[in-house]
Amino acid sequence: METQTAAGLTVTETAAAKLAEVLEQLQKPQAAVRVYAQGHGHHVQYGMSVDEHALDGDVVLQAGAVTIRVDPVSWTQLEGATIDWTRSERGEGFVIEPAHAHEGCGCGGGCGCNH
Repeated sequence: METQTAAGLTVTETAAAKLAEVLEQLQKPQAAVRVYAQGHGHHVQYGMSVDEHALDGDVVLQAGAVTIRVDPVSWTQLEGATIDWTRSERGEGFVIEPAHAHEGCGCGGGCGCNH
């Protein structure tokens, strides 16, 4: 059920389809999706935005019909991550799960990492 888009990043089929749907709704079906990371250590926040301009050094991936761009600094945080679309009683949305989300946190589960 997962679409491996390139060495180092996985986008589920559901997420790829939803990204394509969002771009179509915004009337920007040819635009890319920029995935980024902000922060350091255990305080990294992940996000996505519509992107119409590639930057030098971008890592460029294909997930179904959607092009994904990641700047080199964010790539150090995103390599190995999984992007999914989820639904729960709290709502629905994209989830970016970093590869090392549960390694060495030491919080005892207090940060929400469920380990």
